[in-house]
Amino acid sequence: MRLTRHPGLLDRMAAQYALGVLRGGARRRMEQLAREEPAVRAAIGHWQVRLSGMAELQPAAEPVEAVWCGIEQRLGWKPAPSAETPALSWWQRLWAAPAFLRGAAVAMTVVAVLAVGVGWQMGQRQPAEAAVIAVLNNAQSQPALLVSWDAGARQLLVRRIDDMMLPGQQVLQLWALPEGGKPQSLGVIGRERTARLALAQLPATVPALAVSVEPPGGSPNPDGPSGPVVFKGPLIHSPL
Repeated sequence: MRLTRHPGLLDRMAAQYALGVLRGGARRRMEQLAREEPAVRAAIGHWQVRLSGMAELQPAAEPVEAVWCGIEQRLGWKPAPSAETPALSWWQRLWAAPAFLRGAAVAMTVVAVLAVGVGWQMGQRQPAEAAVIAVLNNAQSQPALLVSWDAGARQLLVRRIDDMMLPGQQVLQLWALPEGGKPQSLGVIGRERTARLALAQLPATVPALAVSVEPPGGSPNPDGPSGPVVFKGPLIHSPL
């Protein structure tokens, strides 16, 4: 496939390259195309200029304690839990997953770029007070779902940016993952690419969100997801 014949795909690939989330063979192929195709070089250059200085617009943020402890353990600065440590529940084990740690490291940058560059819309231009609060990544640490909070409408705005196909009639369900309790359902996303989930209050005290694959209507398990967790990521605490 000739990338220059697909402007939309070229723009997305150039944005991912400029962000640094395009890796491995895909990044090498993009670099080869940039050497051969002026249009590819121009697309990458456009995004690099557009993203320059974006980090200066982001307020300083402290990582949540669980993520920071995991990073310290992986770097050898802190001993890992002993064999006598009680077994953790599945949502607590998410914090120790390498993919989650990698996703947390790039979440703030991805938020700024996706919110501005990809054109965050929900069928029409979203209200000015809506603010991105989380980017959930897939198992390959690639951005898969963007979550925004509309304070005026008291709604979570959810947009999928992944290419996962749902089998049969299965749907996606969004969960809040508190550190010391059971997962809390924030609503059924369904099979659509975008969704609005009514919520009385922004879950600002939970450290992370996750998405699972469930039967129609959502998980029948009162204790949490009944299907596999496919997306996850830290909640970015916003001063709303």
